[in-house]
Amino acid sequence: MAYFLYNIILHLSAVLLVPYFVLKMLTLKKYREGIPERFGFVDASKLKNLKGGRVVWVHAVSVGETKAVLPVLRLLKRRRPDAKIVFSTVTATGNRTAAKEGKGLIDALIYFPLDLPWAVRRVCRMVRPSMFIVVEKEIWPNAFRAMYDMGAPIAIVNGTMSDRSARRYARLSFLFRDVFSRVSLFLARTDDDLKKALAAGVKPERAQVSGNIKFDLAPSLMDGQFVAKLKEAIGVGAGTKVITAGSTHSGEEEIVLEAFKALSAEFDGLKLVIAPRHPERFSEVEGLLRKSGVDFARRSKGGRAEVVLLDSIGELMTVYSFSDIAIVGGSLVSGIGGHNLLEPAYFGKPVVYGEHLTTYLGMAELLEKEGGGIRAAADKGLAEALRPLLDNELHMKRTGANAKKVVEENRGAAERTAAALERLLRS
Repeated sequence: MAYFLYNIILHLSAVLLVPYFVLKMLTLKKYREGIPERFGFVDASKLKNLKGGRVVWVHAVSVGETKAVLPVLRLLKRRRPDAKIVFSTVTATGNRTAAKEGKGLIDALIYFPLDLPWAVRRVCRMVRPSMFIVVEKEIWPNAFRAMYDMGAPIAIVNGTMSDRSARRYARLSFLFRDVFSRVSLFLARTDDDLKKALAAGVKPERAQVSGNIKFDLAPSLMDGQFVAKLKEAIGVGAGTKVITAGSTHSGEEEIVLEAFKALSAEFDGLKLVIAPRHPERFSEVEGLLRKSGVDFARRSKGGRAEVVLLDSIGELMTVYSFSDIAIVGGSLVSGIGGHNLLEPAYFGKPVVYGEHLTTYLGMAELLEKEGGGIRAAADKGLAEALRPLLDNELHMKRTGANAKKVVEENRGAAERTAAALERLLRS
């Protein structure tokens, strides 16, 4: 009965949202990508490499989850060379990231079907998975039910559950207790995540804490010549202090610009790089920069200015590598939850974020405990958070070193996760 009600609501919602998505498809390319696959129609040629091995279907919603799980899959492949990996994403950027960084590892790349029972079952029949792996928090009742009915064990890796999600699962326990009872393995980030998973319905003997696999994510080896060319392209020279605001959302660029203007009046040689989270906002942010009166340039059009709009894909990590301070977006305004704080920490950079961080709260607490992360207060708190770093070179470098220390001391979750998955696949 619970699934019947869920599917009625799901189909009604799909019908009501058709006009919205039609409009999005007409105006934004990313909404047009993978449409047939989202309704369960996968071209058989995409799955041709799956023959001759046990199929492991891995689902990651977007870029962050995709990057995080790839090291785990490489370790799993070493243990089980016969495993064939089907990788699915929801977003176009996640799909492109998987295609680029999973080359030679992923045997088939698709878009995840909508959680409509007929769409999910159609893809399941084509893929015939021996195991289904979900990264972090993608809980889809019909998908889980289809996998379970086919005999494919379900594993949730890097499992995390926010307070909000836990309350929602409790409120809808008539459905989700059954969904979570079908999980064969829940690998939680933290003790708190484990506790919430058990309360949601995961069986105790199937759950354990394995740590956060994002600590094991290592940036690709960077070409020194490319780094030097990028620095030159955006005008980074001797004496330049680079502040990079990465993965920013609407409302955050204004906050960053206000802080930068105040600090530019006090410190010479400051440069700000702004990297919006979503490419479709590049023009919007350009308009904002133009109205602000700052000296700015788009990376795609030269980039040599006091403020650089990083309107390129795949260069943010490189810019973090030669920045002096990193501001991680999604945390300066409410309703987003923040983004991965470890990306700049890998390079030994001070990590600054706002008080609206919720998704990566555990990371923030670790960074703050070791002196590698700084949480900026609301209003004019960003400038106050940045000022002591700019005012004291030694303090800035020590803060960055502390951030890197947090990354190094918390590695190992990827190996534990791969070992647990291999045992499940063998069972």
